[in-house]
Amino acid sequence: MLTTPLNLDLVAPQTASSHQEAFDLLARLAENRLGMDFHKRRHDRLFLMIGKRVKATFKNSILDYLSFLETNPNHPEWVEIEQILTIQKTEFFRESSQMKFFEETILPEIKHRKSKERDSKVRAWSCGCSTGEEAYTLSILFHQRFLPPTDWDVRILASDVHQNALEIGQIAEYTEKSLQNVSKENRLSYFEKIGQNYCVIEPLKKMIQFRKINLISDSYPIKTKFSVIFCRNLLIYMTPFWQSTIVNRLRNYLEPGGYLLLGHSEYLADKKDFQLTKFNAFQSPIS
Repeated sequence: MLTTPLNLDLVAPQTASSHQEAFDLLARLAENRLGMDFHKRRHDRLFLMIGKRVKATFKNSILDYLSFLETNPNHPEWVEIEQILTIQKTEFFRESSQMKFFEETILPEIKHRKSKERDSKVRAWSCGCSTGEEAYTLSILFHQRFLPPTDWDVRILASDVHQNALEIGQIAEYTEKSLQNVSKENRLSYFEKIGQNYCVIEPLKKMIQFRKINLISDSYPIKTKFSVIFCRNLLIYMTPFWQSTIVNRLRNYLEPGGYLLLGHSEYLADKKDFQLTKFNAFQSPIS
């Protein structure tokens, strides 16, 4: 049930019943399109932002706008509503304790295992990469651990449902504020100053492929297996069904001994054959 009063000053007046109908429709669209549990979001702010889209598209009401989206699943306006519904908060070296564990424990283990297997191919996946900060953090750490020499073939897939965020990631230009967690040494080694901003150096950009992937799609356009998958602060906004479904799918994309890293507040209900190491990093069986 809708418990938060909606600020609908930007749109036509509506009755309490139409408010509830709009809420129910948005919740259904969010789950069907993105697997999201709408009840975990702040309703007032969401409806305020949606109200601006109502005005921009000349619809009569939020309910009218959402009904239009429901009957037009391929309309370009979906890009706007997906941007409103998805959380785009991200930063370099986010969740520092987990990243330090990844750098000091997981990466050396991957390198040792790959060397033992005489396998020079290393693949990583940043799910819900937003504007690319997490993916470039991984590229820095992989570069420090694996490159040079050039014997290692390291590639990172960075995926998100939001096309605009992916385009920002491909440009790879960030403000000084967004680099607040990047050490001075890494800033000098891996970024070039361009005006007031910082651009990721070309060798790191070449390691990453940005691709639009909706994790609740029937299938993913991926054929490779990954040594590590980062899926942090994404499942927490999903319904329980999609949390379980996505984890099971990601499990199938891990190579033997591969790692799945979740956000610090996320819980893996069905661990099955996963082994919890530390800091919400789960390892699949090596053999």
